[in-house]
Amino acid sequence: MKNIRAEFKPDSTDLVNFIIRYFGVFVTIGFAAAVISAGISLLIKPLYESEVILYPSSNITEVRTLLGEASSEAALFGDDDATEKLLQVIRSEQVRDYLKEKYDLAAHYEIKPSHKYPNTLIAEKMDKYIRSTKTSFGSVRISVRDRDRELACAMANDIAARADSILNKLQRNAASGILGELGRSYDLQLALVRQYEDSLLIEDGSAALRIYSTLETETEFLGLIRGRYLEAQALSRQTLPYTLVVDHAVVAEKKAYPRRSIMVIVSTASLLVLAALILFVAEGVKLHRSDDRH
Repeated sequence: MKNIRAEFKPDSTDLVNFIIRYFGVFVTIGFAAAVISAGISLLIKPLYESEVILYPSSNITEVRTLLGEASSEAALFGDDDATEKLLQVIRSEQVRDYLKEKYDLAAHYEIKPSHKYPNTLIAEKMDKYIRSTKTSFGSVRISVRDRDRELACAMANDIAARADSILNKLQRNAASGILGELGRSYDLQLALVRQYEDSLLIEDGSAALRIYSTLETETEFLGLIRGRYLEAQALSRQTLPYTLVVDHAVVAEKKAYPRRSIMVIVSTASLLVLAALILFVAEGVKLHRSDDRH
């Protein structure tokens, strides 16, 4: 009677025996993997991370009509819509171009102009090392990683400041457009008031009373337009806070990447699992061949 297993089916006993049988192999592989991964981690240039936490202010969401009326429901912090607008500005080409020029990122990332697609390579590096995300609290986190810890800190703070500058520029441009419309409205209204004034000189009686009443209303509206014109003029020149920074970036003391301990543990565990699978397969093949010979 043949008492030979046709295939390798490890149960708890087989597994213990398997580990004991190849214990020396596992120790050797694990030790070698740990040493090699630790050595590789030492060769990797460390990256340092700095981050800024900020909220959009209500100025982003406050909407004014042509005559300057604003919503009475504005809050200190902007809503989700304001957060999305702020993220869009932070990720805009205006911010990216500003960073590329100020910090000469082409040279910093060691990308030569002779490369086939230098701008694409710079963009890929920026996408890899510069992140902006929405937090669970509705704020925006800007994180920058770099080999230079001071540069990472400076870039993170500059992104927040630049976003505020861009939003102010957009507001001033919008206010300038409103200013032009209000100026045209004022000129038309002034001409209408003067027309009624001229009519008042040649009319008398009840017609003059009607004209005078209308003239008062139109003159009052002219004054309202003038007031809003002056407000829009001030708005086109002033600087408003569009971001509320909770935490400014600081120079990192510890590296963010690579984490040597995690790298060694993951590499060693992965190699041990791979070695175990190979040995399992080898055991199965060995048993199958033994079965074929019988």
